[in-house]
Amino acid sequence: MLARDLISTVVPVLHPLDSGARALRLMNEYHLTQLPMVLENKYLALVEEDDIMDLEDAETHLENMEYNGSKPAIMENAHFYEALKLFNDLKLSTLPVISRENEYLGVLTKDNLLSVLGQYNGVKEHGGILALDMDPRDYSLSEIARIAESNDITLLSVNTITNPVSGRLEVLLKTNRQELQGLLATFERFNYAVKYTVTEEQEEDLVKKNYDLLMNYISM
Repeated sequence: MLARDLISTVVPVLHPLDSGARALRLMNEYHLTQLPMVLENKYLALVEEDDIMDLEDAETHLENMEYNGSKPAIMENAHFYEALKLFNDLKLSTLPVISRENEYLGVLTKDNLLSVLGQYNGVKEHGGILALDMDPRDYSLSEIARIAESNDITLLSVNTITNPVSGRLEVLLKTNRQELQGLLATFERFNYAVKYTVTEEQEEDLVKKNYDLLMNYISM
């Protein structure tokens, strides 16, 4: 999925003649710590809450503020993984999406990215989750899929995350079945270490956890 497919047009934009006070009100209203400043549909800067808080006079126009020259943005045809990396590296709450001509198209928010990450993980589909722990050299998707199929189980999604400390690989399998005891036993028979299993009630928390893990992983 590309950045242009995830654009939110609800988030307001700031104008250079807006005051710092107005910017803070909008950030508070939309629960964001950054808002884009736009003039004649051209992206100028990402205004930070902390910078406004440092102003001696909150009625100072945004055009009179000092900026460090950084204006993070993502091209409309970039993959959402690139957006995840920017969110993590730059500690963003919003990320402007622009065209090649620097036209402002809208923003991405963490909620946008969490929603699409949930789609990729098959969260809306019924079924349990099973996580395997292994050395990266032992990873074989074809064998894992064959073992699942032998238990008449379909893998709806497969995600891998490498532990930056141990170097071990966690393989997260979203299945179409709630009952996973048979699959668990088969994996153990083939000497796979099953790290944990998760029922549907636990999935929402797990998606949030793996969102954070993915953000950390792609920033390495």
